[in-house]
Amino acid sequence: MRQAAAQPADSPVPHSRPSLGRGEEEAALRVLRSGRLAPGAEAQAAAARLAALAGCAGAALTSSGTAALTLGLRAIGVMPREQVALPSYACAALLHAVRSVPALPLVCDIDPDTLALSFEDMDRRARGAVAAAIVVHPFGVPVRIEPFRASGVRVVEDCAQSIGAAIAGRPVGSRGDLAVFSFAPTKPLTCGGPGGGVAAASARLVAAVVDLASHDEQTEDRPRMNGLMGDLQAAILRVQMERLAEFRERRAEIAHRYDEALAPLGVARRPAPPGSDPLVYRYCVRLQDADRCLRELNWRGVAARRPVHQPLHLLLGLREAFPHSDRAQREMVSLPLYPALSDGEVERVIAEVRQCLS
Repeated sequence: MRQAAAQPADSPVPHSRPSLGRGEEEAALRVLRSGRLAPGAEAQAAAARLAALAGCAGAALTSSGTAALTLGLRAIGVMPREQVALPSYACAALLHAVRSVPALPLVCDIDPDTLALSFEDMDRRARGAVAAAIVVHPFGVPVRIEPFRASGVRVVEDCAQSIGAAIAGRPVGSRGDLAVFSFAPTKPLTCGGPGGGVAAASARLVAAVVDLASHDEQTEDRPRMNGLMGDLQAAILRVQMERLAEFRERRAEIAHRYDEALAPLGVARRPAPPGSDPLVYRYCVRLQDADRCLRELNWRGVAARRPVHQPLHLLLGLREAFPHSDRAQREMVSLPLYPALSDGEVERVIAEVRQCLS
């Protein structure tokens, strides 16, 4: 993969930066010159490609990942005031989507090893039936959903960070009732702005999502939204999808360089589960003095971040114990990792981490 030019040493290294090139530019110009911006042939083609990547029968593109999750929950039959389980150590968009159904969020702790929704904790906290569980594949690492499936709960796979990853020979998104994706500027693939997608093995569920996201020229009065992605964003996304293998290779290359350089310092990312093929979306490590390291790295011009801005139980002021989410928030640090990161920037990140931990 052709690398971006190295920034001057005194320029900040961003935590994330989209990888956009001539192909995306030409795709956008093609649509602009066509005069057709509404969902059409470009959106249909990109949706078909998403279905193939997710190993599903069909897919639909939406105006955002949050919209995809709201529409997906409604499409699988989650009703107002039913409980939906979600991990505390996750983006607040999950909470917003559940409330938009409107359903009741059942915030649960995570598994300490996978950082994903803990089935045992969900089972312990549930008061009555759980209508659905949102299983995030955290930071590109796929996790098992079999315990949730075996319990009979409906499963939405949140693949916002993991498109193209696989476990047990099957792509993420292919094992739940429905899968949702995000194509925002910081995600593994972007449509050039807010955007999302839904994929499912059931063509009926995909059709239900499209119906719920189509607000105009309808004969049935039901809650809907203007929620489909237009052709301009879809055209950019199609190019990004074709570059997925290129992006994955560069991400893995950078992660391997970090592994080699940081292992002598006792810093290592969590291993992927056996039989899995992750997409390295974030380079997340546990540091005992995470607060100080975050302050120093950012002062030195390396934009390190908390992987999750704020766990949902803290956002909501819940009084129950969430020990594994709390520990992750105390210790986890995300270092810059994305295809547009130059070799010079990679070495600068390594040097600053070494300085911080020395």
